Amino acid sequence: MDQANSLVANPSTEALNNQNQQPSTTSASIAGASSGTLLVLLASNLPDNYPLKSWLVIIAPSVSIAFSLIWKFLIREKNAYYKRKRVVKFKKLLLKKIEAALSDGLISTEEAAALKRKMIEIELQSIDNLANKIKTIEFEE
Repeated sequence: MDQANSLVANPSTEALNNQNQQPSTTSASIAGASSGTLLVLLASNLPDNYPLKSWLVIIAPSVSIAFSLIWKFLIREKNAYYKRKRVVKFKKLLLKKIEAALSDGLISTEEAAALKRKMIEIELQSIDNLANKIKTIEFEE
């Protein structure tokens, strides 16, 4: 089945890769800079004879970068989670609408056949998406 023409998108691939990265990068930079600054301020408020004071100042840039990467990862995962939820929600709604239209009896047999084909296509696309997710899982050997 052609991925570009599918009715149910695969949120784990194309949709996630095409999302705008600028807001998450900016918020990750702000989060990283804030954590590094906070660590330096904490270190500066410690007494001079405190043994970890110099180490806190030294590791502040590394903590800043690490926190920035973690923040970016969390934002990306949150966005992916909500996109998957939307896909599932709209898939259920679409299937419910098709089933309601089929049970009405107001549509012609040709239209009913087309709707049944759409239902089958939606289910096949869901199966393809799950198969693609399984293919992307890497196992340690």
